[in-house]
Formats: sequence, C-alpha cells, structure tokens
Amino acid sequence: MLKIKYFPLKSSHLNKWVKMNHFLHLNGWRKKRGFSVLLGWAAWGAVTMGMFVRMRKLKSKIMVALGCGFLALPAFFPSRAYAIFERGGNVGVGARAMGMGGAFDAVADDPSAAYWNPAGLTQLEVPTLLMMYGSLFNDKTRTVYGSFQYPLPNDFHLALSVNDSFFADTDGALQGEYQASVAVPLPFVPQKRLSVGFNFRYLNAALGSGQGSAQGVGVDLGFLYKEKLQEQLEWSAGLVFDDISTTARFDSGVEESLPTIITPALALRFEKDTTISLDLPWTLSGYTNQTSDLEFRGGLEHWFFDGKLGLRVGYLSLATLPGEITLGASYRTYQWFVDYAYINHSNDLGNSHRIEGGWYFDTVSPDFKPEPRPYVIETFVSDEKIYFKWDIPQGSQADGYYVYLKTDADSAFHRAKQEPLTTQYCLLRGAVNGTAYHVYITSVVDGKEKLSSNEFIATPKPMAQDADHYYQAGVQYFNQNNLSAALYAARKAEEL
Repeated sequence: MLKIKYFPLKSSHLNKWVKMNHFLHLNGWRKKRGFSVLLGWAAWGAVTMGMFVRMRKLKSKIMVALGCGFLALPAFFPSRAYAIFERGGNVGVGARAMGMGGAFDAVADDPSAAYWNPAGLTQLEVPTLLMMYGSLFNDKTRTVYGSFQYPLPNDFHLALSVNDSFFADTDGALQGEYQASVAVPLPFVPQKRLSVGFNFRYLNAALGSGQGSAQGVGVDLGFLYKEKLQEQLEWSAGLVFDDISTTARFDSGVEESLPTIITPALALRFEKDTTISLDLPWTLSGYTNQTSDLEFRGGLEHWFFDGKLGLRVGYLSLATLPGEITLGASYRTYQWFVDYAYINHSNDLGNSHRIEGGWYFDTVSPDFKPEPRPYVIETFVSDEKIYFKWDIPQGSQADGYYVYLKTDADSAFHRAKQEPLTTQYCLLRGAVNGTAYHVYITSVVDGKEKLSSNEFIATPKPMAQDADHYYQAGVQYFNQNNLSAALYAARKAEEL
C-alpha cells in the first residue's frame, strides 16, 4: 500500500530517491538509463510539489509501482525496449568474463564470446559447451545462460546460445534471448590474426503484472585482431557493434529501436598466464540525461599451476552507479572447467553471484601417449613389385617394424624379412603378377612385437611400356632414399 507524506526540501530526501532509482532500474528491469530519466522526472516533480512517496513493502511492491509509472508517464519514458533488452553492464553473462569486470571483448576465448564478441569464436578449436547460473542483486534476478560452439571445416565457427532472466519480485516477468553466431578469420590477413563475427538474436520478454509482452530481433557485429609483439607478449584488439539493427515490438503495436553500443577493447597477454583487458562501451542513444554515455570495464587475470587455477579481479564503471569491484576464480582441466564470479553492488543493491561449468569435446589429455599401431598411408603396384608406406600416431614411438604377407595359396602369414625394419616404407620385389598378396605390419617396442596394422591386399601387374621409364626412375629414386621423387614417379607409372 502506498502512503503519501509531506516533507520539507532536504538533500537526504533526494538521496533516497536516487537509491530507489538505482534499485528500480537494476531490480527486475536491469540497469536501464531510460528508467533513470523516468524516475528523475518523477523525483523532480515530487520535490517541487513538496511530497515524498513511501512504500511499506518495497521489495514486494516496487515493480508494481514501476508498472504504474509506465502507464502514467509515457511521455517521460524514452524507450522501454532499451530498458528491457540492453546488453552488458551488471547483467553481462559468463562467470569468467564478469570476474574480469566484463572486460572481455578483446579476450573472447570461451563460448561466452558469442555474447561479448562473436569474432572471438575463431579462437576455439574444439566443440565446447558452457552453462551458467546467476543470482543477481540478492537473488532478485536469476539468469540462466548456455552456449555451445562448434568449429566447422574451412575455419567456419558456429555457436548457439540461450540467455533467460527471471525476476522474483514481479509475477510473470521474464526475458529471453535466443542467438545464433557465426565467425570466420578473414583470408587476407595470415595466421588467423583478424576475424569477424555476427550475432542474430531473437528477443522475447513478458513484462509481468499484466503489462503484456515484447518481441524483437537483433544483429551484432564484432571484429578481433591479434598480434604477437614478442615471444611471450601478445596483444589483441576488439571492436564490437551491439544492436546495429535491433528492434522490439510490443503487443500494443508500438515498435521501438534499440540504440547501438560501440565497444573498442584492448587486451595484453604476458607469458600466456597473465591478461590485462580494457573495454570502453559507448552508447549512441541520446536516451539519457547522464553527462556521458561512455562506460569503463577493466580486468586482470592470472593462471597458476600450469594453467589449472585462475584468479581474476575487475572494475565495472556504470553511467548511473558508482564503480564496482568484481572478483573471480576458475579451475580447469584438459576436458572441463568451472568458473565463479562475485560482485558487491553499491547503493544497497546486494550481491551478485555467477557460477558456470563447461566441457571440451574431442580433447586428449596432455599425459596421454598413443600406442604405436601402424596404419598404411600409400600403396603402389608395378611389374612384380609392391611398394607401401605407413606411419604411427603422433606422439607414439616404435623401435622397428615387421612386414607379414601371404597369398591365397598360403596357409599362414610369414615375414618378408627376418630383421625388423627401421624405416616406415618397404618395396617387395619378385612378386608374381596377377597374384593377390595379403599384407600387414607390426610395430616393435623393447624387442617385442606390439601392435598390428589392418590387413590390406595388393596385386602386382605388368606395366605398360609407356610407364616403364617412370617406373625405372622411381626405383632409382627409391634406392637413393628420395621418397618424394619416387612416389611421384610411381604415381605417374600407375596412371599410365
């Protein structure tokens, strides 16, 4: 129930209005400058009239009062769409990113890059899943975020993301963003140093308390450039255009555009373990009476114990609130990671916590050593001869190899040579043309035969006269251990 009390003009009353303004635009409707304008007009009117509005139960009634403000003072409210769907600030996603104060646009090296700078997705080499839960402003806002990125052939990177928010103090109020992101390195800059990424977003919000709903679509654009200055020093620069073409339509029929946010960003990485980052988001709005639309986000991150334990600190400066310190920690392995972020907000807005976990797919433990199982790379046949080449998995090791063969008339395999081969290629001479030879290879480790390749079949055949000079040249190159030239000659002979 609202009570009205008259009061003399004092600065303390204005301070109360300011605190309530901060709570309103961060509790349930996020940090919105449009709300600052609305409540600033309301505060000014209350002072000139000499009256102050109190709320007996602020926590349960505050969003209802805000909804009344929507209906009673539409002329003073510049953009509800901006209020509902603005990105960044205290409501940013990603525990690791928020532990660095949200200064992530030039870092962007985990799946939350889809939110901060989609161009950063080109840095992810394996499919990765990230899931985050956030309890914001003493659990008045709850956020669930998920992102899955998948690298496709030709360095084409795709990510799908969901970002849902729920507001405890307003019945039926919720907000959702459903996003597809694509990113590619630009080919005219070598070594993937310059990348571009796009976001395509579908927006949906239920305003709660019977105020209807809103839907919209949005597009974001991001660039990321990386350059190595020294062996242990690398810098990266990001440039992100959020909401370059974003509109929202209310069920009342009103359609509004969101202002574009331009964020230049810079990051420095020392010895692969320490990162310093800075973002400067600038809102091209004209929607606010603030003296500046430029904000500041800064962060520091360091990894300990060979990159397993990460600690970070950040600073988040907003246009309508004092600056805030953020803290974060991580633990990661070659296959999974866990991140946490904490913010203690000013103006009695409480604490915010974010925790997330993720999984790397198709990764291999750094301690894993593959077994030396041979696999055949190439085989060529010619007149009474069979040539083949094999290899073993990278990181494995063998002391030598045995080659086994048999024909359909043989009852068992026998070694082509009694001593192990120290090379990874073999030329079998004296084979019978038109006879199918079954062949497999075994690796030798510590004097014992270890693993076998799959069996393959090769059938020598008479060589065409035109191909004979290629064949003779190939044999000569083979005897000189010039394998590349021998393979080329063998291919030409086989084609003829």
